Parts: sequence; C-alpha cells; structure tokens
Amino acid sequence: MTGIQAPAVLTEDQVREILPMIEAIGVTKGALVAQAGGLVTQPDPWHLEIPEVRGEVHIKGAYIHGATHYAAKLATGFYANSQMGLPVSSGLSLIADAKTGYPAVIALDNGYLTDVRTAAAGALATDALARTDADVVAVIGPGIQGHLQMEALLHLRKPAELRVYGTNRSRAETFAERMRGLHSWTVTVAASAKEAIEGADIVTTATPAREPHIFGEWLKPGAHVTAIGADMAGKRELAPSVLEAASLVAADDVAQCRRVGELQYAPAAPAATATATVELGDVLAGRSQGRTADDQITVADLTGLGAEDAAVGTYVARALAG
Repeated sequence: MTGIQAPAVLTEDQVREILPMIEAIGVTKGALVAQAGGLVTQPDPWHLEIPEVRGEVHIKGAYIHGATHYAAKLATGFYANSQMGLPVSSGLSLIADAKTGYPAVIALDNGYLTDVRTAAAGALATDALARTDADVVAVIGPGIQGHLQMEALLHLRKPAELRVYGTNRSRAETFAERMRGLHSWTVTVAASAKEAIEGADIVTTATPAREPHIFGEWLKPGAHVTAIGADMAGKRELAPSVLEAASLVAADDVAQCRRVGELQYAPAAPAATATATVELGDVLAGRSQGRTADDQITVADLTGLGAEDAAVGTYVARALAG
C-alpha cells in the first residue's frame, strides 16, 4: 500500500540491546504510575492453559494515554520445556502506531520484554516497600525470572546476603554461582523455603506454583515479600497467613490481582482483615503511603500489566525510529 511501511522485525538480541534493564526500570515505573492514575486503556488479559505440557499462554496489551504507540504481546511459559533442554519462556510483541493503527514493530523477543518489565516491576515494588536497611534477601524460584528479579534489584539496592531456594538443588547451585558474579554479596543455597525466608528482610518468590509454599509465620517483623508467580486463576505462592500478617499489600492493579493474583485468596469482606490494599503505582507516585513502620510486614502482588507491555513496546519503537 502506498505510503505505508512494513513493520520492522527485531530479533531478541536487538531488543535486548535497545532496552537494557536499567532503562526498563524507568519505563516500567512510568507505566505503573499511569495505570494507577487512570491514564491507561487496557483490556482484561487473555489466558490459555495446555495442561498436558504444563503450558501457559498469556495475551496482554494496552494504550497509555498520550503515547505514540500501543502494544499487544503474546507470552508463553511451557514448564515441561526444561526437561527437553529448551527455554521455558517465549513470545513476541506487536507494537503499532497510535495515530494510524499500523504495525510499526514486530519484536520476536522470545519473551524478553515480558521478563524484563516483570523484573523491573518487582524491583520497584521491593525498593518502595522494603525497609531502607534491608540487607538479607531470599529468592524462591531460581529460574530466569528469579535471576532477572535479582539483577533488577541490584540496580536499586545493594544487599549483603542472598539466600536461594529451589526444588532442584543442582539448578539452585548453578543459579547461586551466577548470582555471585553479579554482586559482592554472600550467596548460599538453602535446604528449604523456610530456611531461606526465616530472618530475611526481603523475600522474592517467582514460581508457577498452584499451592502456597510461603507462610506468614516464617516472616520476621519488618519483612517485605514480592510475589510475582500468581498471574492467572488458580495460581498462588502465598499462604493466607502471609496476607493476614501483612499491614499493607501493594498491587500492580488491585482489580486484576483480585481476579488472578494473590488477592484472589484474600478474605472477601474487608472487615475480616486489617490489611490495607493500595495500587503500587500510587505508592511510587507518592499518592499513597507505603511502609509506615519498620516492623510492618508488606507484600507486593504483581500480576503483570498490559500497560507495562505498552510502555516497553513504545520505548522500543521510538528508539528504533530515532
């Protein structure tokens, strides 16, 4: 068609070069703030399960008001892939011009944009809610997302100790060795999730679990938990006792988290709990209070936003256009 350019097609390596982690953190923060401020047009996520191979398919997208582009992305997590030596995550993003609707970029990123914005959101939540003197981190789930969560966190905090737990001890040991190369912290592999979490100031949990494996009685006063695994109905990482122990839960989108996040398991009646629930973007923007006391337990419930996909996609398109 005359005057219409074909969309640019980018490889994963090209996308990684355009959007490194440090840039993704700032872009993702903007998306969270816009979402909480009502400046996003965003449909509900679309989810598909393929249980025979432990496969999950997610389609999300959005338009951030005033942006030059909008985006729709396909992200997959096929957890049986690891048994075949294949990456668990894959996907692609379609980024289109917000004035004409025409596709501008097809990013064949193998899920990198989803992974990097998820890690950025986790680090932003942890930095906003954890105590300023938090020094001991526990990561549950030594996979790709666990790695990126720690990489992102190290751009914002410099903790002294990391404890790693995964159900596969060999994989956890390999993960721990990679973590030692990122920062001058003491890194150990725990024999159980409980051992990793007890006494930790920050807990990041990044697993596809459907049964709770983090319990409130393990958390020290003042601990912060960032939970990113629950992103569809039926998934959960946190036992009810975690939400009961928390003074504050910051959600990337409260309504979405009540449908598919950890908040789907919260008491239906607000009077049944003393836990306050706020939008993470409002905390980041200073519109809502986060932690107000050193002994509070706080939780971030992150389900992943189409707004984040739109934000990172727009960044890529604009960077490519110069």
